[in-house]
Amino acid sequence: MSQIQPIRCQLCQQTPCLTRCAEHNDTLNQHAAEYVKLVLAIGHHEPLYVDAYYGPAKWQAEASMLSLPEQASRCASLMAGLANAGQDQPCQLLRERHGFLSKQLGSVATYLKRLMGQEFSFDAESQLLYDTQAPKLNLSDFSEVLARIDSLLPGEGSLTKRFDAYRSQFIVPADRVPQVFTAAVEQARLLTKRHLPLPEGEQFRVEFVKDQIWTAYNWYQGNYASLIQLNQDHPLHLDRALELASHEGYPGHHVFNLLQERELVKGLGWWEYAIYPLYSPISFLSEGSANYGLSLLMTKEERIDFEQRVLMPMAGIEGDLQHYHEVMEAYKALANLDTLVCRQLIDGEITREEAARLLVEFALYTPEKAAQRVRFYQANRSYVLNYHHGEASIGEYVTNQARDNAQAWEVFAALLARPRAASGIIR
Repeated sequence: MSQIQPIRCQLCQQTPCLTRCAEHNDTLNQHAAEYVKLVLAIGHHEPLYVDAYYGPAKWQAEASMLSLPEQASRCASLMAGLANAGQDQPCQLLRERHGFLSKQLGSVATYLKRLMGQEFSFDAESQLLYDTQAPKLNLSDFSEVLARIDSLLPGEGSLTKRFDAYRSQFIVPADRVPQVFTAAVEQARLLTKRHLPLPEGEQFRVEFVKDQIWTAYNWYQGNYASLIQLNQDHPLHLDRALELASHEGYPGHHVFNLLQERELVKGLGWWEYAIYPLYSPISFLSEGSANYGLSLLMTKEERIDFEQRVLMPMAGIEGDLQHYHEVMEAYKALANLDTLVCRQLIDGEITREEAARLLVEFALYTPEKAAQRVRFYQANRSYVLNYHHGEASIGEYVTNQARDNAQAWEVFAALLARPRAASGIIR
């Protein structure tokens, strides 16, 4: 079982290194408190900005309803103070804490500018909010993938319609979705606990909702508890049960948040990790690791075995699961179309109608799903790069650091418990 390694100062070799560095840590604590209150204040203007908060209740009460210009001024002052505080940090641990807090605060400044009407290109916004830019691709880069899917699904009509008709064989009936999804989450939880020591009492509950622009969402509640919501606007396909269970739950968002709460908030008293501003560098690791987690949990063969033995009978689905996964593995190679289409939409190169058409024609979305995705683009803009670019980057980082699966879990766990921004992950 992978163990979360104690955080050691690389200079004074104490665990944690807060006795020798207490004065500097206290200074950072003061800046962290102001940062948390600032993010909470922005939440008065944009509630979805604060994705999770489980810090002191009094800070919520103290988060005054300042105007956006007043908040921008406050942010600038805090950034200046934090920059001065970073000049003589005595150990690596605190330098890393300072660096990550600085990047988070820098994204707050950018988000305030956007709220006040300043426009950014997709790539500029990506860099300022998420500390990275996604690779640039063209539609022609996906022609081989589409040809591969076409060869796997021969027949009449457009590839989009053939793909949708084929995939419809693997839709979980609506009345069986709760049972199938809960079974997938419990399996992901069981496998995760074999590799990561999770806190006693950690828990989740599942809600089924409608009329959302996302497919599923984890709302972390604090005290190692999450609410996982599954949107039933569109059908749940068999392969998505485990993907969503691992992404939203184990070892995805639920585990990502509880490890930070245990190791950093409760363990070290670093309150900046008790708040999650959605449009900030931490989302790159959050979404990327959540996407990547399933590949650590199960091999392709183990996944097919579980789906065939457990989920298919539970859902009342029959079919050639090997072939289905072959098709879906090819389909996943289209994932970066998400970023390509969103970039063109945000940069004004295409209209929302053209974006939806591209998703139908090249990403093989149904018209209804395409319309939902375009609404997501308009609401969240460059956030989409965190999913696929994040997953590829986390995968490369873990692979380069680990010799085997056991060490891969150690590297992955260390990333979750000590978040890094994209520039600290991507070579």
